[in-house]
Amino acid sequence: MKVLIVRTRYLGDTILLVPLIREIRQHDREARITVILNEGTTYPLERFPGVEILTLARGSATRRSASSLALLGEVRRFRPDLLLDLTVSDRSRWLTRLSRAGRTGAAGDPADLARGPWEVRVPVDLNRGPASVVAMHGALLSAMGLPISGIMEKAYFPDPLWRERAGGWIRERGLDTTPTLFLHPGGRHWFKRWPPDRFARLASLFIKERSGGVIVAGTGAERTLVESVLSGVRSDRIHPLVGAPVGLLDGLIRRATIFVGNDSGPLHMADAAHIPLVGLFGSTLPVVWGPVCSPKREVVYRQKECSPCHHTGCSLGPDNCLASLSVEEVALRMERLG
Repeated sequence: MKVLIVRTRYLGDTILLVPLIREIRQHDREARITVILNEGTTYPLERFPGVEILTLARGSATRRSASSLALLGEVRRFRPDLLLDLTVSDRSRWLTRLSRAGRTGAAGDPADLARGPWEVRVPVDLNRGPASVVAMHGALLSAMGLPISGIMEKAYFPDPLWRERAGGWIRERGLDTTPTLFLHPGGRHWFKRWPPDRFARLASLFIKERSGGVIVAGTGAERTLVESVLSGVRSDRIHPLVGAPVGLLDGLIRRATIFVGNDSGPLHMADAAHIPLVGLFGSTLPVVWGPVCSPKREVVYRQKECSPCHHTGCSLGPDNCLASLSVEEVALRMERLG
């Protein structure tokens, strides 16, 4: 069986595909699986046995168009038996129509599904659930006639080279002999982020009470956010990680004693690595997007009357959901993890 999965979103969305791929593998050990992903989000599947990755380029319209045409050629040559569209966009509709797939299915917003070429359509609400994203993916698989067992495991195969480099990074900063707190203050929208001064206070508390070290991570675009956290901590035991390759980010998360972060890709990386974690949620529902794998996990959910929201902005300003979450409560959740 040849299966094509289209999921051109973010890093965390790629990690959330792992249970779906495991379900397909359990049904057919010899299945050939091809996944279309956005550039920069491929790391979790790069070493997954039997999975081929096709990448959609980002950047200029010309570059994206050229990439789309090249992808179409690859898809038509692959000629999948099943096409699973988990993106439901104009581009994925176009690919589906021209794919020459045996059967096609999609899971997405009912309004988006109304105008598409798919034979099987599974309406899902990625804001309100009530099921998790992984369960919604499974519902599409089931609707297309494949049995599902409810696999939730997101563990993927890290790159040994990046794990080795992460070890060197840790040793160079003297973090190999101390407890390490990994903080990720970023997020796609500002109102999905716990305020940086709270992260700074939490870091200071960890350094004082556990004599540990702290890593604060962010993308290149989040440099100012990371620096804001660092500026609130008077210690040489806190270290920035800005714009690092995904492999190094993954390797350092795996070496952390505990992870604390907002609803974003690194949170799912920590969950997939089964390390102790605290996930911070406000504008999104943890039952839909939250961690499910780590045996030591805590979720703090601050719900306002408008939560979950549609991510078009936040009218609450400094009174937004995550702003009401105290350092003391997050610290208490960390203590529960041991």
